[in-house]
Formats: sequence, C-alpha cells, structure tokens
Amino acid sequence: MQLRALALALLASSVPAVAAADDTFVAKTQLYIDNDHTTVVSPLVAATKDAWRGGTIGVSYVADIVSSASVDVVSNATPHMSDVRSEAGASLTQRLRDTTLTAGYIFSTENDYTSHNANLSVAQSLFGNNTTLALGGAFSYDAVGRAGDRAFRRTLVTGALDATWTQTLTRRLIAQLGYSFLYDDGYQASPYRFVPVPALDGSDATFKVPEALPQLRARHALVARLNGYLGRESVLQGDARYYLDEWGIQSATVEARYILTWRSITLRVRERFYYQSKADFFHTRYAAIQPYMTTDRELSNFWSNLAGVKVAWARPFKRRRLELEAKGDVFYYRYLDFALLHSRLGGTVELGARLDY
Repeated sequence: MQLRALALALLASSVPAVAAADDTFVAKTQLYIDNDHTTVVSPLVAATKDAWRGGTIGVSYVADIVSSASVDVVSNATPHMSDVRSEAGASLTQRLRDTTLTAGYIFSTENDYTSHNANLSVAQSLFGNNTTLALGGAFSYDAVGRAGDRAFRRTLVTGALDATWTQTLTRRLIAQLGYSFLYDDGYQASPYRFVPVPALDGSDATFKVPEALPQLRARHALVARLNGYLGRESVLQGDARYYLDEWGIQSATVEARYILTWRSITLRVRERFYYQSKADFFHTRYAAIQPYMTTDRELSNFWSNLAGVKVAWARPFKRRRLELEAKGDVFYYRYLDFALLHSRLGGTVELGARLDY
C-alpha cells in the first residue's frame, strides 16, 4: 500500500493549488471488485478551510477494507485474506500573490505495515498567470512487518521529486509537461509471497522460497497533457505518460477524457490504455534459485484497458453549493507471461458528495 500513499503525497506536492473562496467538505465511498475474488470498500472524507488570508488547511481520512481470495493469496496456501488499511492526511497551503506554497503529511497503517509521508512544493505563476512552474518533493519512511511474526521487520525509504510546466497556449488550449523521479531503498518484496522452484533431485516435486527483489530502484516518468475547450461547455483532455526504471520495466499510458456540462449536470467519459514490459528478473517459471525471484504479476508483461463514466449534479443549497456525483469504471488486464492468471476483469463504483460553504 506504500505506493498509493506516496503517490498522493507527490500529487499534493506538485499540483499548483487553486485559490478557493469557500470551505469544502467531501464524502465518498468506492467499491472495487474483480473476478480474481478481491473486494475493496474505500470510504473517504476530506475537508478544507480558509483559515486566514491566503492560507488553507486541509484534512482527510480514507480506509481500504480488503477481502481477497485471489490467485496471489491462494497460491501461497492461504485460503482467504482480509485487512483494513487506514490513512490520515493533513495539508497547509499558503498563497502569496503569484506564489503558492504547499506542505503535507500522510500517515497510513494496517496490520503489518505503517507509512509516514511528507511533501513540500512551490508553484510560481508568471506572465499574467499564463505560465505556471511547480517543483515538489516527497519523502516516505515505511516499516514492513509480517502477521504472526514479531521478529520480522524491514524498512523502505522512498524519495520523490516532481517538476511541472503548465502553459496557456491559446484561449482554448492549455498544455502541461511533467517529470517525476522516485528512488526506493529498502525492502520491496512481499513477506507473504513465495516462488516455486523445482527440487534438486530431478523429481517433479517443487519447493518454495521467499520472494527476493533488489533493494534499490530508481524510477523516471514523463507526462504530457493537453486540455482543450471545444465550446458549448465541453472540454477534451488528453494525457500521455512514459515510464522506465532500473529493474528493466518500461510502460506507456494514454488517456482521453471528454467533459460536458449542461446546466447543473456535468458528464465525464474516459478511456485509458496501459502497456508494461516485464522486469529483467521476472520469469514465468524459475528452473533454479536466483538472486532475484518473484511471482508478482505487477512485475510481469501485461496490458490493461479502462473505460468509465462520471455524472455530477450541482446546485445552490441554503446559500451553499452542493454537488452529488456517481462514477463507474470497468477495467480489463491481460497478463502475457504470468503463469497463475491469464486475465483479470473488474470495476469500481463510487458515490460522493461535496459541499462548498
């Protein structure tokens, strides 16, 4: 779960804050389910308050209630796994004319994992707000345990840097370029994942050894975005992302979103395609023990596709603004060299409300 927390911290540290004239309260619940027998319920609440001139304070809480009998779980002689992950965050934003400073902290915990994340960023608007340059950084310290084994304790330290350039090209077109760098140092395997290896006596028997991954991992990502106003309250957005790391993984992501607003209703549809190559040390099967071994499908060669729709309805409410939203996504993963699972189909449904006051 550490990557999710760090991604949130990095996002908070790199995206320029938008000046808010109102306080806000948000409540959402998301349901995730797939055909690999995994279900996750994620309630979220968040609030922001303009505490002083130019200063905004934010707090948030999200929980992941996980129930799984996936291939990854069952293949390691565990019939079922359930867990609850809790994450609390706080942020502080200060606007000084054309400069925005943001700092944040996120703490997450589950039965065998704790994570501390801190982030800091600065965004500078230039040339009449037509150009925005932002630089952010995040730091994460994680403690990894294993249920039922008090002697097992590992640590993982992650640092991240993110730079973005947002440019207004025309009255109808905005572009953004971004670069992200992450560096992991520490335990990055799963204490519950084991790799089957043939027995040395030449028989058909196999034995399992703990997953072993490199301790260091440097990651790079380049992102390009375009937002175009098409008229009649409609917007077309496009993203392209290229990623590579020193484990040999490369990936490409393309996503398109169309947003249409009619009176108090906003409709968004999106489509995203993702392709990833495998890590250098990933093999469908291992013939012998090697320094690095894994059965993690996230390190295999696969592609995925996601399509979704979101509907939001907003209207004044007792001198306030109330917005209700419903969102649904369907996804498909196709694993090209993962022996335990050919494909995965699933979806998410989210209901939420936002109140500006």
